[in-house]
Amino acid sequence: MERDEARLEKNRISGIEIADEGRGKKKIEVRPIIPLVILSLITAALLAGILILTKFFYNKPETLTQSPANPNAPFDEVARGTDNLKSDNVHIVRGRESYARGYLADAITEFNEIVESAASDRDKAIALTYLGMISDDKGDYDKAIDYYTRAQTYDNKNPDIFKNLSLAYRHKKDFDKALESAQKSSSLKSDDAGSKKLMGDIYFEKGMYDEAISQYQGILDKTPENPAVLYNMGSALMAKGDEFAAMEYFKKAGAVDRIGEVAHRAYSRLGTIYIERKNYEEARKYLKEAASIRPNDAVNRYNLGIAYLKLGKREEAMEELSRAEQLGEKNAALLEKIGEEYLNLKNYDKSLDIYGRIRKNNERNVKILSQIAKIYYEKGELDKAFDAYRQITAIEPATENARVAYLNMGNILDDAQRFDEAVEAYEKALAISPKDHAVFLNIGIAYKHAGKPELAIKAWKQAAQLAPDDPKPLTAIADYYYERGYFDLAEMEYQRIIGRWPNIQEPHFKMGTIYYKRGNYEYAMNAYKKVIDIDPNSDQARKALINRGVLISKTGTGEESMEASISLIRKALLMKPEDPQALLALGIIYMKKERYDSAMDTFYQVIKGSNDSKLIADAYNNIGKCYFKKREYKKALQAFTRGVDEDPGNEEIRMNRKVATQEYEKELGRD
Repeated sequence: MERDEARLEKNRISGIEIADEGRGKKKIEVRPIIPLVILSLITAALLAGILILTKFFYNKPETLTQSPANPNAPFDEVARGTDNLKSDNVHIVRGRESYARGYLADAITEFNEIVESAASDRDKAIALTYLGMISDDKGDYDKAIDYYTRAQTYDNKNPDIFKNLSLAYRHKKDFDKALESAQKSSSLKSDDAGSKKLMGDIYFEKGMYDEAISQYQGILDKTPENPAVLYNMGSALMAKGDEFAAMEYFKKAGAVDRIGEVAHRAYSRLGTIYIERKNYEEARKYLKEAASIRPNDAVNRYNLGIAYLKLGKREEAMEELSRAEQLGEKNAALLEKIGEEYLNLKNYDKSLDIYGRIRKNNERNVKILSQIAKIYYEKGELDKAFDAYRQITAIEPATENARVAYLNMGNILDDAQRFDEAVEAYEKALAISPKDHAVFLNIGIAYKHAGKPELAIKAWKQAAQLAPDDPKPLTAIADYYYERGYFDLAEMEYQRIIGRWPNIQEPHFKMGTIYYKRGNYEYAMNAYKKVIDIDPNSDQARKALINRGVLISKTGTGEESMEASISLIRKALLMKPEDPQALLALGIIYMKKERYDSAMDTFYQVIKGSNDSKLIADAYNNIGKCYFKKREYKKALQAFTRGVDEDPGNEEIRMNRKVATQEYEKELGRD
């Protein structure tokens, strides 16, 4: 990143996102970044030009991850129906005890003994139901259904047989049969809330939210403090889009359950909802509640870290992210999210450490390699970034991921001023996708940097043909002409852009600058007004306000025009308080109207608020002029000297210092 211009213009590393088939699917995104234009009014006012810089941004991933894996699922705490599966038969008693303790082999032996004996039909039905439950627990749903069906032949009036049969069908995702069995169980035992909740949960999973809500409400009418049902009611309302009502049910569920799993899930859910609503203080409150119930929930810790980040509490955020990292050390997806957050926080070492650990289990993970490359790029370690992208092209040659990698390799080579090699990398990207207009756009930039404008313009024209709805290639051509001072050609290109995309601010702004340079101030004013009309709250509009203020000051006369120009600058300052460039323009207006004390106060604000040595030098230069006009030559000389110290190459300030020195010496001679 040796050159500032190259770094700004080519800092466009693109991320890779793995699709299901393993191919990247993230597209390159080009966005303009417009540096501030300073309009200076001295004796002959000059309007600084603007260059639209092209930049690739890595799209930040979603920072919100909810817990558990499927937070929208109903809370499934329907206990297996066993109340009606009791018997004095010794084998059933022993089988039930073995099942409860997890001694499944012993339980199976006891229950098979019943089935193969001359036991009563009811006892055989109980034994077969337990054998079905064991098979269901093992994930053998068909075998479980077979046991339950056999149990019905011995006893078709036992609600627990149908409830467990419903659960097996539900686990098998056969929701219609699951619902039929749950309804049968409920009809046999109408006061069983478990069967009604099961019906509600099945309706929920079928997407029949109104029916689910009806079942849940029926339970809550009789037992209003059932935490699981309160939670599921909230989930169903969320699915219907009634977020406010859902949140109230989650709050009730948490308050009723207090320290159980329902409360944990309810508070976790509330925390993520509040993050989405940008109410980060409430999010923090509920996520902390969830953490107090289940301190080792890594995902909840991660979300709490995000809430702290949004609240600007970096130290607390880092603590929570570190805990999430420790707790979720085997959760690759979570670690990847944490790595992204460390990257967003510019904590490159921690991010690299996490990505390195993920790669130990999958060295061919090109998405992680892309993130590693991006980190090295941002750190300025271009060789390492380049090598990471090169590895991607070796792992997945001739794929979309390789195309993105070649594109980024070209960007890095261009940053390193290795323009011919950059073009070669871009051409490899084109070999994979010959009609990629973004690559042609980048090739054009590389040719421009290499001093080959004809090839640059040719590449941009190809990009424009491939993407006729994208204004960026035409803008690149117009900007090139503008930078080189070919204003007639630039105007023609900008007018073409405005004709097709009238609501893009930048071409109007550039046209205002061109009109100003030609002395056509009225047209310049109209162009800047158009910028403001398109989006009055944008940064581009703020710059246009400054420029209009300076123009009014330059062309107007009297106190009224001065107040109008000052009003525009102050409006710009409301949008970006203490902006040094706006303050410089305001100071120049004061100075032009001979309000030297106000001007100097403003220029000192520029010095206080800026780190730009050239801008500071301009401020000192103008302070010196104010003192000179007030005939305070010693102070003028001191100001000019400070200006030269800030910008030794500024000949104007040197000349001003020389004149001030002469006047000061004359003053001393008179004394």
